[in-house]
Amino acid sequence: MPRKHKPKADGRLLADYLRATTRVAAVLHKHGVQVCSGCVITLLSTPEKAASYHAVPDPAAFARDLRRAAAKKRR
Repeated sequence: MPRKHKPKADGRLLADYLRATTRVAAVLHKHGVQVCSGCVITLLSTPEKAASYHAVPDPAAFARDLRRAAAKKRR
């Protein structure tokens, strides 16, 4: 059975990614991470912790998608 790649933490919180671009909301939805206005724990978590809290099936893909979405410039 192949081992899944563990994403490298970069120290940013989900709130940091959301501030970068609205595209991040689509990534959260794609990976099943639900964030409501009262969900401070998720917003103030690293992607790795949020993936764990929300049982994201592929944490590496989640972290990768977040970083890609946040890196794109706003149009």
